[in-house]
Amino acid sequence: MRSISDKQGLTLKAATRRSVDMAGGGDALQHVTRVKAGNLSKYGSANEENEEKFMPIDVAVESDLEAGAPIILTAMAEILGYQVTPLAHASAADVKPITERDALRIAREAADVVNAMVRAIEDGTVDSAEEREITREIDELKVALVDVMRRAKVRT
Repeated sequence: MRSISDKQGLTLKAATRRSVDMAGGGDALQHVTRVKAGNLSKYGSANEENEEKFMPIDVAVESDLEAGAPIILTAMAEILGYQVTPLAHASAADVKPITERDALRIAREAADVVNAMVRAIEDGTVDSAEEREITREIDELKVALVDVMRRAKVRT
């Protein structure tokens, strides 16, 4: 008997799909990892044929790196009862200062979250495709926020 539940497996599959999508999709990600696009798709697929196929850990790290956010890692940590927080170890010389452009990026990403939510609730129900879109938009907002937080915390 497996240690993770079916629901936890589906959580990992969903995180895998989001990470691969944010990494530019399987066609793009396959060029920076050891796995081809077809297998990357299988790792995120919850259909019966692929329900036991999960992304190898090294490929998951590469996917999250390319996505710019620890999407799969965060799902894994939450299943284990932990949370992921960024390290503030960069020096001022390594990091660009925050700018108005960063503020606009955050505003745009937040607006994308709100727009996805409003579109989803227009008919009174949120279907799985709408839930995926909302989650993807939230992931993109998180990436922007973490980037700005990391750079704002750097002190000279």
